[in-house]
Amino acid sequence: MSRILAVKGTEGEREVDYSALSLKEIQKRLKAYEKQYGSYVKFLRRYDCESGTPEDYLVLIDWECLLAEIKSRKGTKLSLIRGGKKKPR
Repeated sequence: MSRILAVKGTEGEREVDYSALSLKEIQKRLKAYEKQYGSYVKFLRRYDCESGTPEDYLVLIDWECLLAEIKSRKGTKLSLIRGGKKKPR
């Protein structure tokens, strides 16, 4: 399932398709958010939906989608070996 964020602002409309982003681009954007705001948990604790700005809300949604995309990509790896231990010969 692809995640798409559609934003309508003063600059016009833009869409972000997270499934089309490379892993490197996702990590780059996450690092930029962490550098600016600290960790996701810290940002989430400080975020207040009543007094927060629309930009803060977009950061929150974008950050959540980036984290969800990384999590979904980690879960899609297939393994050829099933089970635990190898059988002894």
